[in-house]
Amino acid sequence: MEDLRAMEESLNSTIDPACLQEPPLAIDMINQLDVFGMCLYAMLSFMSCLTLLLYLEQCWFVYKKTPYPKKTTIIWISGAAPAISTMACLGMWIPRAVMITDMASNSYFAVVVYKVLVLLIEELGGSTDFLHRFSGKPFRINTGPCCCCCCCLPQVPMSRRMLFILKVGALQYAILKTALSVLAVVLWTNGNFDLSDLEITGAAIWLNPFIGVLTIVSLWPVAIIFMNTNRFLRSISIVPKYAMYQLILVLSQLQTSIINILA
Repeated sequence: MEDLRAMEESLNSTIDPACLQEPPLAIDMINQLDVFGMCLYAMLSFMSCLTLLLYLEQCWFVYKKTPYPKKTTIIWISGAAPAISTMACLGMWIPRAVMITDMASNSYFAVVVYKVLVLLIEELGGSTDFLHRFSGKPFRINTGPCCCCCCCLPQVPMSRRMLFILKVGALQYAILKTALSVLAVVLWTNGNFDLSDLEITGAAIWLNPFIGVLTIVSLWPVAIIFMNTNRFLRSISIVPKYAMYQLILVLSQLQTSIINILA
């Protein structure tokens, strides 16, 4: 027991006291930055603004050259990286607003997950043409992130009901993730939500794993559609585009969730 207490005391002694305090005000943080810190913040802010300007230029091009409704889906999906970088930049300059900026970026990307599924279907002609083309054909469902190792799972024939279930599986994340993010911010303003509080009575220990489950469930329908139809979409280079979508997911969502859970 004494050894355990000694280990805890040695661990606490290595933690900077500033890490245990509330996030500083924006002006206090700026006053504490040295030359290197100011240069780093300026460079990151410039990169964020450049990303946003490039996205606005892309929106103008897509709006003029792409037919409706595909253009709205493409514009929404293309805005994932700019939205996340802009919110991260705001959170970097205003540390006390991190919960709100995280809520905005997470809610936006939750809709992107559903929009990716919609875009895959639209590239194949829309729901009607998709069902006309694939109705009755077997779709393998042993894909990531849920069942990539379950080779014994049977193939399921595509149908209108199956397509509806896949859409609902992706849409639930957009709705529930946004609702839970708003709930987390409300609890945070009342002092009931703290990412560092992992006690069984804390809200973070319940919300974060539940959001992680919702994320995995929402990615499964997108993976099912992609793995069964990507050979028909190679002419538009769908594989590298899907890989970039997965990269944004890992860097902006899964990485943060894992760090928050293990912190």
